[in-house]
Amino acid sequence: MPGINASAHDEGLVRVYGPVTWQVYDELDSSLNPRSPDWLHELAADLTPANGNVLDAGCRDAAHLVQLMRAHPSVRGLGIDPVPLHIKKAQSLVVENGLQDRVEVMLSDIESAAATGKQFDFVWCRDVLEQVADLQTATRALASLTRPTGSLLVFTTVATDLLSPSESTLLSRHLANVPANLSRSTVEDAFTAAGLEVIQRDEIGTEWREWAEERHAPASTALLRLARLRRDRARLDALHGSDIVDHVEANLHWEVYQFVGKLAPVVYVLRPTAAG
Repeated sequence: MPGINASAHDEGLVRVYGPVTWQVYDELDSSLNPRSPDWLHELAADLTPANGNVLDAGCRDAAHLVQLMRAHPSVRGLGIDPVPLHIKKAQSLVVENGLQDRVEVMLSDIESAAATGKQFDFVWCRDVLEQVADLQTATRALASLTRPTGSLLVFTTVATDLLSPSESTLLSRHLANVPANLSRSTVEDAFTAAGLEVIQRDEIGTEWREWAEERHAPASTALLRLARLRRDRARLDALHGSDIVDHVEANLHWEVYQFVGKLAPVVYVLRPTAAG
C-alpha cells in the first residue's frame, strides 16, 4: 500500500489545528434560537375555535389537554388513552386544575372513540402514530373524529436518511413504537387514504432537542444512562428482564437520535377532504 504523503499530511494538521477550526467551534457555541415545544400550542391556538370542543387523542397524563383548556376558557375537552395508569394521572391533573366541569378523560383507543360517532372541532394527536398497531385504521379513525370544518394537528417522528439499518433494528426493540410507522411516506400515504389533506407541514428537526439541551441537558442525561446500562447490562437483564432493558436502551437512543437528526419530529395540520 502506498504510504501517506508526509508533506500533505503536515499541511492538513496545520489546517485542522489552525484558527479557522477553532472559529467554527466558537460559532457552534452560540444558540441558533430554536423554537420551544410551546410553539405547538401557539399553532393550536389558531386552530381552536371559541366555544368548540377539543379531543386529545392519546392524552397520556393530560398535561397538553390541560394547557389547551387553560388557554381557551370557552372550550370543552375530551382526553382518551388506552393505558389505565395514564387515565388515572390525567384525572388527577384535571381535578388539580379545577377543570372537571369542562374536561373529561376516558380509557379508550382512537378506533373505539371513532365508533361512537362523535366529532370534534379540533383534534390534537401528539406522539401517537408511532405507537398505533394499524396506521391506516388509526388515521381513518382520526379523520372520522374530525368535523368536516375542523382541524387535526398531528405531531409524529419519522426516520431520516441518517438512520442506518442497524440503528433501525435497535429501535425496533422499543416495546411501544412500530418501526413501519416511522416512514414519512407511509404516514403521509395513510393521511391521503384516510381522506385527510395536509394544510401545513412543519419540520421540527433538532430544534426542540436543542432548546431542551440548552436549558436542561436531557440528551446528556440519556447518554450517561446508556453508558451505565451497557456497563451494567447483565445485572439489569437478570433483575428486570432483557425485553424491558432492550426497550429502555431503544428509548434512550430515541432521544439522542432526535438530537443528532437521525429521527425527525414533524408537525402536520390536516383537514378532512370533501371526498373523505
